[in-house]
Amino acid sequence: MPSNKTELAARIAVTRPNDGVRGLFFRVVFDMVEKVGGPQALRQVRVGPLARDINDLRTYPASDYLTMLYNAADALEHKMGPEDAVFNACGRACVQSFSKGPGQVVFGILGKGDPQRLFAQTRVAFSTVVTYGKREHRPAGPKACIITYRGDMQPPAYHVGIFEGAMEALGFKGKVTAQPIDIESVDYEISWE
Repeated sequence: MPSNKTELAARIAVTRPNDGVRGLFFRVVFDMVEKVGGPQALRQVRVGPLARDINDLRTYPASDYLTMLYNAADALEHKMGPEDAVFNACGRACVQSFSKGPGQVVFGILGKGDPQRLFAQTRVAFSTVVTYGKREHRPAGPKACIITYRGDMQPPAYHVGIFEGAMEALGFKGKVTAQPIDIESVDYEISWE
């Protein structure tokens, strides 16, 4: 079943002209699409403005990033399942790359192997890779927290993948539940063992 283009249009409608995402995350998703689906899947995703060269350190429109995620869902659904599974895999791939690259400071020094400390840095970490939204961390016990996203139009399953991937990068198992409030506001309840 093709991805939900009505939802995509609604998400794009709430983006602002200066909302952007670093090229690094575009590249990571392109690499994942090609690895899972092959060159044909990548060609299916890299259409229109996504066909241009992407530089890791430049910032590109968040609306293009959304389009890329939904194109990836269409290109990979036969291999990975419904769009939320693809969005989740894209989020995981991005955080895995980030944790080994520019995010090493956040994961290694600020997080110090502790999920609570790491998730407390969500606002700082995201400010290095996107230009939109507000993120707040609130502890909900010694092994749980709630992260609130406001003004972030990415699909919740994408961020669930980021948080699950972050816990895996630290060697923890956990659970992430998204509680959508509206199309650009979500509370993420996170717990770990």
